[in-house]
Amino acid sequence: MRKFILLASAALLASCTGGGPADLHKEPNVELIQDMMESPAIKAQDFDTFNREQSASRLPPEGTVPVGFAKYPYHLQPDLGAKQKNPFDGKMTPEVLELGRTKYETYCAVCHGYEGKGDGPVSVKMSVKPPSLLTDKIAVTYTDGHIFHVITDGQGVMSSYAYQLVNPNDRWAIVNYVRSLQKLGRGASAKPEKK
Repeated sequence: MRKFILLASAALLASCTGGGPADLHKEPNVELIQDMMESPAIKAQDFDTFNREQSASRLPPEGTVPVGFAKYPYHLQPDLGAKQKNPFDGKMTPEVLELGRTKYETYCAVCHGYEGKGDGPVSVKMSVKPPSLLTDKIAVTYTDGHIFHVITDGQGVMSSYAYQLVNPNDRWAIVNYVRSLQKLGRGASAKPEKK
C-alpha cells in the first residue's frame, strides 16, 4: 500500500509540472504583483519620468547634513587650521602608527611615496609634483594642525580628503605617521616640530 501511495504521489507531481523539471521553463511566469518582477529602481544617471528634474540623481534639500557629519570649522582658513591641537600628540603607539600607515598607504602614498619623498607612482605623470614630506618646510615649520588642515581642506592641486577619510582620528593618525616618516627620513637629529 505504501508503494502505491508513493507512485500515485509521483504521478500527480509529474502531471502538475507538465512532465518533468525540464518542462518547467516552457510556461511563462505568472506575475501577480508586477512591481516585484520588474523593479522600478533607477540607476544614478537614468532618466526618471516621475521626477520633475527628469533625473534620478537628486540633490538633498538645502541645509541638510548627513547623520554624524561635523562640518570642518576652518574651511579655507589655514592659519586657524594650523592652530589645532593633535589629540594623538606624543602618542606614537603601535596602534596609532598602524592606523596612520594603513590610511597613508591607501590615500597618500600614490602621490607622496611610501617613504614620504614625493616620488609616488602617480607623481611621474603629474605636471606639478607633490612635495617631499621630509623637507624643512613641512617637517619643521608645519604644525600638526597645519598637516591635518591640508589633509582635510586640501592645498594647491591636492583636493580635500575629508570625504574619503571621514573620521578625523584617521587624519590625525596620518599626521603622526608622517611625523614618524620624517624622523626616519631625516635621522634621529631631526628638529622637533613647532606645536
